[in-house]
Amino acid sequence: MRHLTRSITLAFIIIGLFTVGPALAVPQPHRQPDAAQTAGEALKIRQNRIVENETAKIMPVLDDRIKDPEILTKTREKLLTLPVKDIRLVSSLCDRVAASEKTPRADIVFSLVTALIVLS
Repeated sequence: MRHLTRSITLAFIIIGLFTVGPALAVPQPHRQPDAAQTAGEALKIRQNRIVENETAKIMPVLDDRIKDPEILTKTREKLLTLPVKDIRLVSSLCDRVAASEKTPRADIVFSLVTALIVLS
């Protein structure tokens, strides 16, 4: 009886070592994100910073020219949906509007800004 108990116990230990043991005994390597995923995240962060900086340049010009708060809110929302290249273009035009203040040139450039935001 004692021999049978030892045999059964030994069998369970051996089965346990081959089934559960290797999974627990071998340390699992830390999974590093692949380079493409890391680069993609870095690009998104950079684009978000660009959008924030450019929007910070655009909004004072729009605040100065647009008096309706509802339209300003919709404009802010629309700016967040524009591609980065369009936001950069609008920001560049807003720099020209701010530099020219109340001249006909500034009015024409502001019309272009409005058209770009609305039609994009």
